[in-house]
Amino acid sequence: MPLTTYHHGNLSEAILIKAAEIIDEQGIEALSLRAIAREIGVSHSAPNRHFANKKALLQALAAKGWQEARDATLIAADQCGSDNPHSRLNAMGRGYLRWALNNRALFRAIYHPDVSRQASAKLRTAVEKFADSVQREIKATQLDGRHANVPLPVLTLFTNAVPTGAAMLILDSILGQTMSTEIEQEELIANIIDLIVPLPSS
Repeated sequence: MPLTTYHHGNLSEAILIKAAEIIDEQGIEALSLRAIAREIGVSHSAPNRHFANKKALLQALAAKGWQEARDATLIAADQCGSDNPHSRLNAMGRGYLRWALNNRALFRAIYHPDVSRQASAKLRTAVEKFADSVQREIKATQLDGRHANVPLPVLTLFTNAVPTGAAMLILDSILGQTMSTEIEQEELIANIIDLIVPLPSS
């Protein structure tokens, strides 16, 4: 794909998408700005106009992934149409798991230790704020009777770990892939999240 086909601002997005795909398919060892340039069909120097080096690329990739995951999670809560904490948290879980399953390369990239290590201080602060907002929703369900006697840090870990682990199992494990083929994705997402955060009785 020649460089002239890119409009202003599109090349950096294409580079990030390709970077996630390379990490997913070939491993982070295969990632380089030259490799990305070759894969998307631009001059070897073109990516350097957006990312000075591999570290800057990984920082941007981590930021893109976490922003998308955060947006998918929080927007789902806002769109659920209910103030009930169980409904909101359930919607957040579904939004996050749906994003993970539909964005395999980016999901796997943000959890890669080498990508995580390159996260900027600004991104770490943003992720902490996101985590705090999720924990507030978790606390609200606990105050409403969900696992009332479980320490909040434990309940928070459980609530976050299950959808993340489920996504990893479905995407990366033969066992997970085999089980997930027996049920449609939306029904699978709903069943998993409903086990974590049951919806209130109507």
